[in-house]
Amino acid sequence: MGFRDFAKDYKIEFVDRPGHKRPKAVRVYVGAWYRFKEPPEKIRYLKWYYLIALLAVAVFSVVPMCIDCNFTRTWYIQLPGVMVWIPWVFAACAVWRLWTAKEKVDREHKMLLGDRMNGASLFLTVFSVVSFLGCVFASFVNTPQIPDIVVSCFCLLSAAGSIALFSKRKSLEMVLA
Repeated sequence: MGFRDFAKDYKIEFVDRPGHKRPKAVRVYVGAWYRFKEPPEKIRYLKWYYLIALLAVAVFSVVPMCIDCNFTRTWYIQLPGVMVWIPWVFAACAVWRLWTAKEKVDREHKMLLGDRMNGASLFLTVFSVVSFLGCVFASFVNTPQIPDIVVSCFCLLSAAGSIALFSKRKSLEMVLA
């Protein structure tokens, strides 16, 4: 998404400033305004829900990579576990947009909030579930030790947290204000 997508939503107005020879160019939003479908109480709940779930996914994704065991040395567990951080960053940007959203938001804020959360939560779920399925497969291939079981549990918790993020993505839909 680039600046050109939202350029038509703005108009340049010139404002006279006392003591200056030239007027100042000010960008004014003239596009459509949006609001959440959900009531404000539900949005306050969703802000905390997304923040806590995102932090939980971060903790549950970082802890297994700090444990030295057979599972964390396996590429089909390690690679999706590391790839989780790409959609996590996009989901964190969407959560920041959610926390900074006012009652009415412009089209750019709406698109970046909704599209980022939808895509990020989907890929976050895919990568964390693939990492957990890698743990399940590795436990069938060789006998897991106690640290391997701990890594599997953390991968399962990471997958559960990302599924929780994915399940609430529809509650961020917006309508014209």
